Amino acid sequence: MSPSPITPKALEPGSTIGIISPSARLNHIYPSVVSRGLALLTSRGYKVRELYTRDTSIQSGIQNRLAEIRTAFTDPSIDAVVCTIGGPTFTELLPALVADTALHAAIRENPKIFVGYSDITGFHWFLHAFTGLRTFYGPCIIPELGQAVIPTADLPGGDADNSPVKFCEDNLFRVITPLGRSVVPAFPRAMHYAPRGDAFWSKGDSHAHVPPALAPNTFGWEWIRGGRAEGRLFGGCLTVVARVGAVRAIVPDWKGRIVFLETAMGDDEDGGNPLPRVQAAIADLVAQGVFDEAAGLVVGRPYGYDSAEQRGEYKRVIRELLCEGRLVDVLGRDFPILFGVDFGHTTPMVTLPYDVMAVLDSERDLFGLLEPTVL
Repeated sequence: MSPSPITPKALEPGSTIGIISPSARLNHIYPSVVSRGLALLTSRGYKVRELYTRDTSIQSGIQNRLAEIRTAFTDPSIDAVVCTIGGPTFTELLPALVADTALHAAIRENPKIFVGYSDITGFHWFLHAFTGLRTFYGPCIIPELGQAVIPTADLPGGDADNSPVKFCEDNLFRVITPLGRSVVPAFPRAMHYAPRGDAFWSKGDSHAHVPPALAPNTFGWEWIRGGRAEGRLFGGCLTVVARVGAVRAIVPDWKGRIVFLETAMGDDEDGGNPLPRVQAAIADLVAQGVFDEAAGLVVGRPYGYDSAEQRGEYKRVIRELLCEGRLVDVLGRDFPILFGVDFGHTTPMVTLPYDVMAVLDSERDLFGLLEPTVL
């Protein structure tokens, strides 16, 4: 049984943000990106403390990460925690984190803002299961907050103050600062996005100053199935959700949830997750019972699925697994499904709060929040 939910205090001006790397350890590989991300935070008047020790082995990496996490959440001088990046290795930490009752108590005693996405899905689930902390699925230092500025003034409908970096920044601070004490009635939609926002990974830090190319967001939101629903948000990166769904200690109760899911880049770091992998992961969630009593589903713009044909194939998989067969014929499930929202592995992104009441309403073309995100 999960502990009672706790909502963190708003991030006030002059607060200190701790930067941690619970999964991939790339701070020393992309120092320019990290420096730019930290500078963005300090430019807004926050103090920043980067917690990072170079690893020498798998086990040293586990111990370093656990120590950095403990410092970030127990040091009273740190007011919020933001992740450097996601990665493939967070689950290495779960046995120790699950057993650390002193850390659980410390987090409940002094709840802090926590932000990250992708593999950090597992961290969000752990915090929810063992502390009740309401957290935020949003941008990391690499690449979102530290990416080179992409000017949009020359694009149709563009605005010099509407770069993807600023979109990410504005939507993050809209929900973690005192602004989050007011309800976000509707999440915004980006006018432009970067189809290959992470293409510089394979070229190293020397390429980190080159911004990715932008394309008009011509598809926007699409209702795969209409309707209206209210429920508490929960989810993450699709393939990670399928993986950590096997870790019984952190699996949430999906009843009445508005589930949010999105997909990462593929193994070539250029295209998206292959369609068979997407299909298998959604099938895993169906088999796990995620959608048996869910209230709704929000799907992020899938990375690498940029043509109408590619998006059509992705939507077909969702339709055939969630709008046909046992879920409909036996369980009578007809929850609304919204596709193409700006969150997760897409540039730019909005920040979604975990465990906060949200609404989906196809008639009003609305996805928004029904309660504040911070105290």
